[in-house]
Amino acid sequence: MPKETINGYDMHYEVHGEGQPLFMIHGGLGGGEGSAAMVEHFAASFSNRFRMIFYDRRAAGRSETPQDGYSIANQVIDLRALLQKLGVERAHILGSSGGGPIALGMALDHPELVDTLLLINTMSYASQPERAARQTELDNLMCNEAAHGREGSVERALEFRNPGMKENDPERFQRLRDINLEKFPGMVASIHAYLDIGDSIENRLSTLNMPTLIVHGDADERIPVECAHRLHEKISGSELRIIPSAVHGLTSNEAPKLQELMLDFFGRVKVARQTPAPSTS
Repeated sequence: MPKETINGYDMHYEVHGEGQPLFMIHGGLGGGEGSAAMVEHFAASFSNRFRMIFYDRRAAGRSETPQDGYSIANQVIDLRALLQKLGVERAHILGSSGGGPIALGMALDHPELVDTLLLINTMSYASQPERAARQTELDNLMCNEAAHGREGSVERALEFRNPGMKENDPERFQRLRDINLEKFPGMVASIHAYLDIGDSIENRLSTLNMPTLIVHGDADERIPVECAHRLHEKISGSELRIIPSAVHGLTSNEAPKLQELMLDFFGRVKVARQTPAPSTS
């Protein structure tokens, strides 16, 4: 699949299928396998209905780790530049977890490009407890690097986020360790970028008016379900769907149920658009 220089960095992206464009923005704050899990769970099942576009964000997956450009505003420019590269005039935009603020930024800054907005186990990052959690994550990375070296810091972060992986799937643990070691500077820059969001997204949510679907698990241990309710309250006309007992990572852990909810949403949005306006005569 292609790797192109997009907005100043080498971006890996994949395109599957034909139809209305659906851009999938993966989560994470740098490092990791980028969009690979999304491709695994969505490419085959959705490519008969949509033109699926997956891409690895800065310092993630198979994309480059540039020295700068990690602000959410610039990552929105990354996404817009990819739309332009692919000749896409309007698209469905899905943001999962850390991809949510980029999807929201796209909808806020370029609503003319966004057909529908899908927000999956994500938040606006205005909530102080969640921002504090990201600050703790950054502090732990830096403190562990000082105490145990960069390799030790990366391993401890992986073990914290993925309990049991080192013992149960050592091959994947080693692969992620190697990726995160390479992309460590970008991971640090990414966390700083999310801490810098502040209220910049939250304060504009009421201006959104495109069809919006919010999906969250009520057992999410990383981004509490209250964050989904907050988005729903702020975004007029949005739909909120809660998956019982579901933890974080819905695009992987609950892919069949999430796909069912998405197709139902798309189907009703399509019907609504095809319904003619009532006559005023």
